[in-house]
Amino acid sequence: MQVNAILFDVQSIQKYIFANNKLKANVGASYIVDTLFRQVLCESVLLKHIKNDSISVDIDSWEGGLDITQSLPASIYVASIGGGNALVLVDPTIDCQDKKVITNKIIELFTTEVLVKYPGLKVGATDGELDTNDGQFQKDLGKLYKKLKTNQFNLNPIVRPANTGLTVICDYSGDVGEVTQCFEEGERIVSQSFVAKYEMYKDAEKRLEEMLLQNIEQNFIFPAKLDELGQKKSTDRSKTGINDIAIVHIDGNNMGAKFRECKTSAERSNLSKRVNAHTINSFKKLVEWIVGKYDVLKNQEQFEFKSDNLLPIRPIIVGGDDITFVCNARIAVQAAHYLMKQLLEGEDKIYSCAGIAIIPTSYPFFRGYEMAEQLCDNAKSRMRKYNKAHETDNLKIESCWLDFAFLHGETAPSLEQFLENEYSSVEGNMHFGPYRVFGNNDTVSDTDIFALDKVLECTSQFNLVKKNDYFGDLLAHNKVKELRSVLQDNKHSQKLFREQLDKTKKSLPKIAGWDDFAKNLWVEIKANGITNEKGEWKTPYVDAIELMDYIVPGLE
Repeated sequence: MQVNAILFDVQSIQKYIFANNKLKANVGASYIVDTLFRQVLCESVLLKHIKNDSISVDIDSWEGGLDITQSLPASIYVASIGGGNALVLVDPTIDCQDKKVITNKIIELFTTEVLVKYPGLKVGATDGELDTNDGQFQKDLGKLYKKLKTNQFNLNPIVRPANTGLTVICDYSGDVGEVTQCFEEGERIVSQSFVAKYEMYKDAEKRLEEMLLQNIEQNFIFPAKLDELGQKKSTDRSKTGINDIAIVHIDGNNMGAKFRECKTSAERSNLSKRVNAHTINSFKKLVEWIVGKYDVLKNQEQFEFKSDNLLPIRPIIVGGDDITFVCNARIAVQAAHYLMKQLLEGEDKIYSCAGIAIIPTSYPFFRGYEMAEQLCDNAKSRMRKYNKAHETDNLKIESCWLDFAFLHGETAPSLEQFLENEYSSVEGNMHFGPYRVFGNNDTVSDTDIFALDKVLECTSQFNLVKKNDYFGDLLAHNKVKELRSVLQDNKHSQKLFREQLDKTKKSLPKIAGWDDFAKNLWVEIKANGITNEKGEWKTPYVDAIELMDYIVPGLE
């Protein structure tokens, strides 16, 4: 059946959500994006302004995977919502002229209301013909997406007041300040865009609590401020811990291809619903895991909770195949590891990649998020190379990868510049990641040298000698500190270090598959399907050493 279709999308979602350094506004912005099509397009535009005696509207049936190959259930039918997109279909039985008028009116009403209600949020729209029959549906939808992308490049609407140089700047977002409002810090000049996000925090918080904390027995809550994640404020790390937070961004692998494989609108809706439910359920399991380990965290000297019911994690985006949360830096790698393994559970498993930016609490939040996103992209690049090298005609490979970085400078350069500045050495790049994440039922072999489990095990053994809990043949704690500078030095220094360990009958951590690293410190890695043909000199020990303060014993 041939119908008229309108395809909407939200542009620059991450920039909109993280364009300020106040956590409540970030959470509110995420809620705006997540509920935009339901609240504005469906409930406000379609039900209040379009629906009448002669035009019926259906905004709910798509969630049940309704078959629309033969007919639509209403004159105006919302066919799907998710992933920052919405598809609206117009029944062909409406008079052709009226149909085009209605299409234009829906687009006009929606974009105008978004501009007024949520300034700063960019949305796009396009329309065209679409065949709902099997096979042709996906082809026509692909054409709409291509047209929408073309419009994105050709049209760049101004959705916020321009900064002329004579205007006052918002204290939180960097946009033009337009109104004065009271906050916890006192009276501030802020932008209308910031106000819209900030005022949605209560609604967002209520929804998150219902979605993620409903079955938690204790009265736990998510922190409302970045300094409430259990970190301590001090420059003396040896005594009081680390005042760092982590921004974790997790994104599903090849989800676009999976949606493109859907032949009908019903298949697409069902897939979207299953993916979203699995993501939310996986994050709920992460929260339950943290609650179950809460006593372990409270007994750690490096944690300081302002109240007994504050969780050391704050979800910002949880939906579809996209997850972003901020947490205490000391649990970031373990929490992301646990969550990615949960995503691999069940029939609707989601293979994903993650980027973790570990930053001081006072670090510019948006810059930290940008680095987390770049680290996630780096993990995806490794994933694609690995999958391509290991797949065959009869076997398609899927894998999960995670990368992390510690940022303590004033500004965050690109990831490439950061690794060049902070991790370069005589031998090569001292950053060993990204790391492969395995599921609970997967077997990690000796050849999986990039397995995250291996670097975590190495860090755990380093921490044993740090606490004097191990008196075997592992190198002493002072040698662990020396190892990092040795790895940055030349081969002669590394040879002397190895000879000294041999004389004292001490050794590096014993990790399956890392024998060559334990013997030579640096190894040229060639035919593993990840590096180029010339090979790349790698060492895993710098990452393991840096993780020593960011791994909590007992969270395994």
